[in-house]
Amino acid sequence: MALCLVIGCARQDRAETDADAVPRDPPQTATGTREFWESLWVGNARVGYGQTSIRPIEEDGRSLMRIEGLTRLTTHRDGAAVTIELGFWCLETPEGRLVAFESTTPAMRFRGQVVGEQLHVTATSAGRTEQTIRTWPRDHRGFLGPQQVLWESPMQPGQRRTVWFLDPSTCQAASIELVARQYEPVPLLHQTRTLLRIDTTMTLAGQVLAGAMWTDASGEVLKTWTDLLDTQSYRTTRAEALGGIASGELDLIRSIAIPVAHALPRPHETRRVRYHVRLEGANPAEVFVSSSSQHVRPIDPHTAEITVYAIRPGVRGNPAAPDASPTEADRTPSSLVESDDPKITAAAQKAAGRATDPWQTALALERFVYEAIADKSYTQAFDSAAAALANARGDCTEHAVLLAALARAKGLPARAAIGLVYVEQKFLYHMWTEVYLAGQWVGLDATRARQGTSGAYLTLAHTSLETASAYASLLPVARVAGKLAIDIVEAE
Repeated sequence: MALCLVIGCARQDRAETDADAVPRDPPQTATGTREFWESLWVGNARVGYGQTSIRPIEEDGRSLMRIEGLTRLTTHRDGAAVTIELGFWCLETPEGRLVAFESTTPAMRFRGQVVGEQLHVTATSAGRTEQTIRTWPRDHRGFLGPQQVLWESPMQPGQRRTVWFLDPSTCQAASIELVARQYEPVPLLHQTRTLLRIDTTMTLAGQVLAGAMWTDASGEVLKTWTDLLDTQSYRTTRAEALGGIASGELDLIRSIAIPVAHALPRPHETRRVRYHVRLEGANPAEVFVSSSSQHVRPIDPHTAEITVYAIRPGVRGNPAAPDASPTEADRTPSSLVESDDPKITAAAQKAAGRATDPWQTALALERFVYEAIADKSYTQAFDSAAAALANARGDCTEHAVLLAALARAKGLPARAAIGLVYVEQKFLYHMWTEVYLAGQWVGLDATRARQGTSGAYLTLAHTSLETASAYASLLPVARVAGKLAIDIVEAE
């Protein structure tokens, strides 16, 4: 769920109360049921809570464990309140072997079951169902895998472990390497305790995320931190977890703006812009992608020169662009890009009219989406194309997925680009659409409908918006939020 958030701003004071506010162990009844709560923070802003329960059940003559959880996050986007919920459950054997699961995100519901060493997953969005089968080795755990391994065998300083588990927000396999350091004093919400620091390295969808967790001697995780948006969780009581969240403490739009020293004149008319981009703690040349519209050249370990071109049919950009021919996923429907939905195909036909030239068709679709989504609302999390068309409401993600669906419905390969766009002497994180025309990917932005993109767009990643990878595609943005500095070197 942290994929939907960005780092916060001013610190919120954490008042001291009695030390008993943080339980030393999760409540456990005589029947073996346990429940625990967490307070969730991004930077210094409290954003929500998490709740998890575990209870034994009998199903089809088998003894199983049912794990249920809910994560609720509240932030603001340009002043509008946004609440995001992730609910999940899974069934496991007493030994921790995954049997079945369900995870519900704002736009998608995933259900799956393990058959032998395969995971059969069904994804549903706006009435569309999509099925996939993945390899699932016997040592892979469910949603609570890392904590369960620590319960079973608490770590000691100097030990290392690797745990594979199912990530609840993307429903993809993730691995986490645990390296136990030393016991140290750790400030929690209302007290300081001596806990074991365990450094973590999680790999999810090809992205590597650094973090840490702190456990007591029994292996109970009482605090976590990850550099993915500087997210922290603290084990606490139910009353504390459900406490109110300060209004406006974290704003998804205002908090992520990257100011630049000099304005970019007529940004959406630029044909080529050269930037110097610095990334704290990492190499931007390994984060920003090279493509037909963008050339990335490393300068030093934390700085890259990025040249962005305004691409049009017949106008080439990056001469060293890698081959990026459309994949099957760029052409076909998915649970987020329902290009075969009758309402989508009808809208595509209406929008294109009598246009036969692919570029003119693409421009007509760009203008149609701009007008069809009349309510430029920031309250949506990540609606599918069919939902965006039906609701006529959304932000850049809804514009991007709807335009991609309409383009595919007209036979044009389409994908989404994720990165930043220049707006009033600052850069904001953004999503737009690319269509494949005349042998290259050409950018379109339906939130503006300016007949294509310009040199004012910096691209972090591309995604075909397949069901399995749509949420994971936001990871590059989350990794760099709050860590970038951008200088405009020259523009034409």
